[in-house]
Amino acid sequence: MVKVLKTKVEIEGRVHEEVVVIDGELPPPWDSKAELEIVGQPVPRVDGAERVTGQARYTSDIQLPGLLHARILRSPYPHARVKSVDISAAEALPGVRAIVYGGNTPPIKWYRASFLFDSTLRHVGDEVAAVAADSLEIASDALRLIKVEYEVLPHITDEQQASDGAAPPVWVDEPRNVIGGEPEVYKRGDVDKAFKDADYVVQATFCTPTALHNCLETHGSVAQWEGDNLTIWDSTQHIFGVRQRVAERLGLALNQVRVIKHYMGGGFGSKGGAGKYTVIAALLARKAGRPVKLMLNRTEENLVTGNRDSTVQHIAGAVKKDGTLLALKLICYANSGAYGGGGMPIAGPVQEMYRCVNVYTESWSLYTNLGRHSAFRAPGFVEGNFALESLIDMLAEKVKMDPLEFRKKNYAERDPKGNL
Repeated sequence: MVKVLKTKVEIEGRVHEEVVVIDGELPPPWDSKAELEIVGQPVPRVDGAERVTGQARYTSDIQLPGLLHARILRSPYPHARVKSVDISAAEALPGVRAIVYGGNTPPIKWYRASFLFDSTLRHVGDEVAAVAADSLEIASDALRLIKVEYEVLPHITDEQQASDGAAPPVWVDEPRNVIGGEPEVYKRGDVDKAFKDADYVVQATFCTPTALHNCLETHGSVAQWEGDNLTIWDSTQHIFGVRQRVAERLGLALNQVRVIKHYMGGGFGSKGGAGKYTVIAALLARKAGRPVKLMLNRTEENLVTGNRDSTVQHIAGAVKKDGTLLALKLICYANSGAYGGGGMPIAGPVQEMYRCVNVYTESWSLYTNLGRHSAFRAPGFVEGNFALESLIDMLAEKVKMDPLEFRKKNYAERDPKGNL
């Protein structure tokens, strides 16, 4: 028997409706005393032996005949324009096999309206050129021989100042530096009235810092061409996402790109797709006619692979003397870096965690001249929970109530935003 059901799905604070087709009868629910053979039983990890004996192969372990090693020349400035690049001295260095930069590479679209090697550099670490050589040492020496003339531009790094109208724009078509043009606003009930009617109101400002993933195995790829077919070994959480993006950027069919990941040394959300380094490795390998390994060093790992946004959160709560939560209000500013693709759901906890009829949130996701944000273990909710739960402690103290009892009294059994 086929059933068609509608269900609500929530992912990181965003709720949408999906249609599900169920073919056949639903299995009967297990009795609480059922003796289960698989669920709840210990199971040996299928990869455990390889991991603990050192047999597991990571991307950084890949060695191929004729393998070259690559390094990337990066912007030393938070905002600059590339006026000229001279690679002649680097090309003449013995052991250098290929160099790619904006002057000898087709314009490959990347973030927003920018390119793989863009003439405008929007944060320290943006890619300027890359070298493949017989060794990492030679590649590093070659980078120092590349002569670049920069025009240094004004920059902004503070999330609250980014939108004040006087800050230099990170993107010329977004003069206020606000992702999406406007803040994301959510409201239910009458927050202003609830604050007037409350016995107590508590207001506070909380800041959370940028957090970096620092995967034990840094981001990186090994690229090898066989005719028009490309094989990539990649340290990634999203094999098919890497294949899709590389194929699109290089004008290849999906069946021309194979992505291999045996093991990955940590990702935590930061390895959700192809990085510029992946396409750069492929370009260098094609130009040199040999496989290329491009693994980021620790400095690069911290500059260009994504981070958890820093935030400034202005939060307020209204409460009755008996501990009933009447209203919550949050205005938050998130530093999404130069290439942030959208706002993280920092307001999610305020909207969803507690049984509160009156809620107002205003979320500003802002471009700055810093490295981009990325997914990072419950993105947005970690930052939002810090501010919200700090406020809840303050409200409980205000009404002289045990903090746990205060939470139990106001906890939402169902998500008040999505009714899940």
